[in-house]
Amino acid sequence: MDNQSGSFARKTGSLSGFFLTIAVGFVLYFTLNLFHGAGNWFQYDVVVANVETSLFYKLAWFTMNFTEAQFYAGVFASLFMVLGGIIAWRLDVVKSTRQGFDICYGTNMFPWVLASQLLSLGFTIFIFRYTHLLGTGEYTWLPTFITVVAVPPSLMLLYGPSYRALFTGSILSALVSYPIAFWIMDRIIPVINVPGVVANVTTMAITGIAVVKVCHLLPWMKKVPCPIIDKDEPELTEDEKRKAMSKPSWSLRRALADFTEALFYGNEIAGAFVIIGVSIDWILNAGHPGYGSGVLPAIILSQFIAAAVGIYLYFDKWVVNGFAGTFVPVVSVGPACVLMFGGTIPVALFAGIMGGVLGAPIAEYLFDRLVATPEEDYHPTVGNVSAMAVCTIIVSVVMQALPWF
Repeated sequence: MDNQSGSFARKTGSLSGFFLTIAVGFVLYFTLNLFHGAGNWFQYDVVVANVETSLFYKLAWFTMNFTEAQFYAGVFASLFMVLGGIIAWRLDVVKSTRQGFDICYGTNMFPWVLASQLLSLGFTIFIFRYTHLLGTGEYTWLPTFITVVAVPPSLMLLYGPSYRALFTGSILSALVSYPIAFWIMDRIIPVINVPGVVANVTTMAITGIAVVKVCHLLPWMKKVPCPIIDKDEPELTEDEKRKAMSKPSWSLRRALADFTEALFYGNEIAGAFVIIGVSIDWILNAGHPGYGSGVLPAIILSQFIAAAVGIYLYFDKWVVNGFAGTFVPVVSVGPACVLMFGGTIPVALFAGIMGGVLGAPIAEYLFDRLVATPEEDYHPTVGNVSAMAVCTIIVSVVMQALPWF
């Protein structure tokens, strides 16, 4: 049964929704493999080779950074995701029944979150010019995207809508995020032999604590209330919520929303748009998304599997707490292991399942124990990104030890 039975509330999610979500992942996997585009659309290595000599390609890199968290780094993927976020936000503001999950948690902070992402990334790429090492030919990727999914947007949600928080968070994060991530990527990751995403998410955890600590000391950083959108909806009992969330469609919608949770959007419209966008990128040229690796279909498959497993197992957390870190493996374990071990179905299955099992509970555990001060001083993303690092290390090490990967 998908719903509660008798007086016993079901702790897991919809079994039909679980299989529906996985089925969507497999459909996308096989469909994308049928359309292996070989055009000239922003070939990844061409973008990298020209970032430091061409404003056009630097703007392309800037745009691509918006979907680095999903391991897509696609122009259309990024543009479509932001467009989907704008649509979801406007539907939220007008209190449409079609707006889906509350974007930015129903705070009406989407414009400020997006502004912090654009501003901090602008400082990273155009002011501090951290892309300059791409011009040497020694590196084919640099962690310039971190501000998009880390301190600036989380700081806006913590401090509320103010230009002081916007500029302070964006500048501080742009200043320190890349150097820390680059050092870990260049010096530590090759030694421990784990996916490079570990460097990125470890940096997000470090800066998520450090920058907030600094902001506590700055006299101009004052919290202001977020403009919550009051939809005047009736308060549902836990049983009513459980029944509504036990529908198969809810599981699929939640999985799509998990594709944008890392950017603090958390909305299925934005999630569907990013999938459409990256599919267009792939069809135009398979050498563009996924860093030109050619394994994008397996990346997407691993993400849908991870989301399906997490949502099914930790459904009760969604019902009771309104949130669970089911997105953690979607933007870490699954795609990272596919890039490391190859774009095969067994790799996507194993990494997706393991990530889905480990992600949410480790995120909750780490947040509860990493942050000693009151919870409101930090955004829960500290626990989430720490879990991404831990889970990716665990799963990749296990896969290295297994003879068939």
